[in-house]
Amino acid sequence: MIKIGYLLSYDYEMLLTSVKQLYNYADKIVIAVDSERKTWSGNTFVIPDSFFSEIKIFDKKKKIQFYFDKFYLPSLTPMECESRERNLVLKKMGKGWKIQLDVDEYIYDFKKVSQYLKKYWYLNLFPTLTPICFQGKLITLFRELPDGYLYIENDEKFPFITNQTKNIHTRRNDEIRNHFLNIKVIHQSWARSEEQIHLKIKNWGHRDDFDTESYFQFWKTLNSSNYEQFQDIHPIVPNIWNFLKFMPSSSIDDFIKKYSLKNDQIPIDLPVKKIFKTAVKKIIKQ
Repeated sequence: MIKIGYLLSYDYEMLLTSVKQLYNYADKIVIAVDSERKTWSGNTFVIPDSFFSEIKIFDKKKKIQFYFDKFYLPSLTPMECESRERNLVLKKMGKGWKIQLDVDEYIYDFKKVSQYLKKYWYLNLFPTLTPICFQGKLITLFRELPDGYLYIENDEKFPFITNQTKNIHTRRNDEIRNHFLNIKVIHQSWARSEEQIHLKIKNWGHRDDFDTESYFQFWKTLNSSNYEQFQDIHPIVPNIWNFLKFMPSSSIDDFIKKYSLKNDQIPIDLPVKKIFKTAVKKIIKQ
């Protein structure tokens, strides 16, 4: 089975854009919401009842399950709260291929991802012997402008699919085999209104990792005329975001459509023999 896990908070409005990309090819979708409506920083957010009604109407095949729990603990840092919540969601999803997404991450042409994972269904028979984490490639949207989007397209990888029920840190598990899947995931990230960005940087897991207010002021200066002047702009590891690109677009759906037409999803096959050799060695040791 292919299961999707989302963490839902103040940016709930982006969820349907993501879910629409994969709904027809997922078996189960788990959406985690803090029962006290607290962010990882302990701030309160509101999700209107109309949102849940909209999801219910959309979910015609009854694949979506909401998971309410207390995900903010004042004794933990925002990043520790994030890691804890992601692991709770993994356990909630159970056995199978588990795809861990944020609501602003969009996997276009998800049918190819589904076909790829089903080809390796047998790796879920005894997942403790064949543990694996798949990494994708992020296409980071950095600024929404009146005439389109500034975005970053390089080799930034991130883990998001596993057959395990526990991560080591956020979505990462460096203690098991990691395989670059070469699937592109559009991340709306910083391409939001000024109000939404201010809310994000006060509440996300990276709240304490850099001077968020100073970076916010820099972000506001960018436009479709001056973006080429700036390089190495990632707030924590500068060269990860080496330079910006611009695509004229009328909406996020328009950007996804235009980008997908020029960039096919071409997943890279797994080294199956190596995986089974490792599994055999584990059995022998036991």
